[in-house]
This record gives sequence, structure tokens and C-alpha cells, in this order.
Amino acid sequence: MPKLFIQILLLSCLVLLTVQAGKRSSKESKKEKHKASSLKNKSEYCYDDIDHPYVFFATKTSYRWNRNKNDDEITPPGCVAQQFWLLSRHGSRNPSTEEMLTLKSILPLIQNEIISNHKAGKGSLCKDDIENLEKWIFRANVNDDEFLVKEGFKELEDIADRYQDRFPKLLTKPFINSSYIFKHTESERTNASARAFAKGIFGKKDIPNVFFQELNSPDSLLKFDEICDKWRKEVHKKKKALIEKTLFEESGEMLSVIQSVTNRLGFLSPLNLNDINEMYTMCTFDKAWRPKKLSPWCAVFSKEDLKILEYREDLKYYYEDGYGFPINYEQACMPLKNVYDSFRHVVESPASLNPKGIFYFTHTATLLKVMSRFGLFKDPIEMKHTNRHLMKNREWRTSLINSFAAHLALVLFNCSDGHYITAYVQERPIMLPGCSSELCKYSDFSKQYEKLATSCNVDDICRI
Repeated sequence: MPKLFIQILLLSCLVLLTVQAGKRSSKESKKEKHKASSLKNKSEYCYDDIDHPYVFFATKTSYRWNRNKNDDEITPPGCVAQQFWLLSRHGSRNPSTEEMLTLKSILPLIQNEIISNHKAGKGSLCKDDIENLEKWIFRANVNDDEFLVKEGFKELEDIADRYQDRFPKLLTKPFINSSYIFKHTESERTNASARAFAKGIFGKKDIPNVFFQELNSPDSLLKFDEICDKWRKEVHKKKKALIEKTLFEESGEMLSVIQSVTNRLGFLSPLNLNDINEMYTMCTFDKAWRPKKLSPWCAVFSKEDLKILEYREDLKYYYEDGYGFPINYEQACMPLKNVYDSFRHVVESPASLNPKGIFYFTHTATLLKVMSRFGLFKDPIEMKHTNRHLMKNREWRTSLINSFAAHLALVLFNCSDGHYITAYVQERPIMLPGCSSELCKYSDFSKQYEKLATSCNVDDICRI
């Protein structure tokens, strides 16, 4: 056989073997990639690996995510700040004793089941998330019934400190009784919040000198809904406010959350809504108490799950404290009248001894109703259980407008061409309805709110 022919034959065989080997290698590589992809998909959502997890939990959101770190002095050209008015929600707190007893008894049972499911190869929680869950222990004192926590105290102290930096010539030290008014509701959490705020302005040494005024009884200023018979009978007791929320809980979106969590935790039968609620509650309070720390219970939810649960909470507050029913905000005219009268007195009687700072500390229900009375955060369409997709960029988002330590502040300025007012929500200026800019002419402010202030009669508004 010719030598050249043998060389060609050997070369052809070598090429054929190389091609076959390449095909086998390619198939094996695809199998390995598919295997790796399958493993990745099984644990694709690892909460422990997320640098910036979802932190918006409606009214249980930490103020840390809303604060304005910019504390530069605010000095509109030709203007001097004359009076500061604040209505603030308390800071981060504990759940109620009843809630904490439930969390302490129910969650360890769910915790053990989740871990058992994982050991049996069920569910899709990653190893790190399981290990974090295994270490979890309920540590709060169940007797501290809705008490302000350390983070909540710091929230209010820091807010006050930043506002003093912004208005150093107005919010001056030391405390003088004639210059400042402090009021809070009867609860421990608003009491502690008021004291934290005072510490932020005047310092630790001056707190004993700060006078906290007692509220009137009944209280039409900071807890008006407790004495509003019309609201209590027509909205609160009839549970009208819960209709849309309940319908949303029966919707396909909420069912998808239940199924999503059930699958992620490895349960064969769908979890009930109560179990979902307990895990969500623990997730929200964990992140409020320690905002920078990871909560093992947040790992059971996807980002989309949390957005759906957030919307559910917004529906509740929209109909209970917001634009869902007119009586919600109609009864909230006293705080608006209070700030209107305070500013009017400064403008009309500049020689009088007017307070420089007026600080009120209250609760979610009051603040949301007052914000609605001012016409803030009103969407062009109503929130419904059927239109979450239309409300993704909604104004009424309690994570942003009513987190822990959320507040509405208004400042009166005396400027070279008259008086002006600026409103702040979470330390950021906003434009009030009826105003043409954030620095609002006093005349425009009066035109918008004078009638609401002068016609405010809570007895008439709340009469059945």
C-alpha cells in the first residue's frame, strides 16, 4: 500500500476521532451546564446574598429608609424662619403583648417545619437562609406592650438634631417654656418619642427642664377619631375599611403569594393566611428594630411577594385613614386649624410672645388623616383590590408617607416681600395644594386652608 495513502487514511481517522470526542465533550458540557442551572434555579433566590433587599413594609417601615441626611441650613433669600410646627408619628416600637405572645408561640413551630422540610430535600431556601433561620430566637420582652425600642428613640433624636441644623436660629437652646410647646398622647411610645425629639434639640442635660403639656380630655387634637361617633359607627365598627383589603386577600395576587411561600418553604399543602401574616409581621419588626441586619423571616418572601403584601396594607389604611371615606379626613381639621391659627397669630401679632416651636407626637391613624385633610398624597384614581398594576407609582404609599417616625412639618418664614410657608414630609420639602411652589405665599396658604380651619367643628362633623 502506498505510503502516501496510509498517511491520508491515518489523518482521516484522527480527524474523525477528534470530531467524535468534541461532540461527546460538548454533550457532557451541556449536561453539566444544565445540572448547574437546575441547582441554581432551585436556590436562585438567596436572601442572604442580596446587598439591597426590599425594605418597604407599609406602616412598619423603618424611618432609616426615608430620612433626609442633608441637614444644611435652610435660608431662603431674604427670609427668616419664625415658627416651626410638627406633627409626628412615634418611632419604631414593639408589637402589642398579644401579638408578641402569638409570634413567640407560633413561629418556632413553623421554623421547625421549614427546617425539617429542607432536610427532606423540600423547598428552595438556600443553605445560608436555612442556617439563619435555625439561629433565630424571639428575643423581645412580651411585657413591653408597644413600647418604643432603641431604634425608635434614635429615629426621633436624629430627626430633631437635623432640623436644628437646618434652622439653628429658630430652634435654639436651652429650652424655654414660653418658646416651645410639646404634647403627646398618653402612650409610652409617644411619650418616649417626644423626649427623644427634645433630646435631639436641647441635649441630654436639658431634658428634665422640658415641659410636656397634658392633652385635653376628650382629645380633639391628637386622637380625634376616638371621639368621632360618625367615623366609629360608619367606618370603624362596620369594618367598611376592610372590604377592599379582604377582597384583595381573596384575589389571585394574594393566592400567588401563598403558593409562592408554600413552595419556597417546602410544604405540600398551601399555608394559611394566618401563617403568612405571622412570618410577615416578624420580618417587618425585625427590620424596624435592626434596619441594617438581616431578618431570617424576610427570606421566605420574594420581592414581588413583599410588594403585594405592601399593597394589601395600603388598601387598609386608604379606607380607614385616608381618602376612602370623607369622614376619615373631615374629622382631622383640628390639627390643621391649630397650625393655621398659630401662623396667623404670628403674622398678625408679631409683637406678641409667640412660640418658636410646636411639637406634637401621635399615631398612624392621626397623621394619615391629617395628611389627607391637607390634600396630600391623593391619587387621581381610587385604590381598589383590582387595580394594583395601575397603582405601582401611587402617591398613597404608607411605606413612604407613614413609616415609623413619619411626620408633617410646616415652617413659617418672614421674608422681605411678605410671609411664606414651606411644608416638609420626612424632612423633604413638598408643595402644598393651592401653592405654586414649595415656598408658598402665606396668602395662597390662607386661601387654600382658611375655610377648613375656621369652619372646623368636630362635634358637628362627627354627629350621627
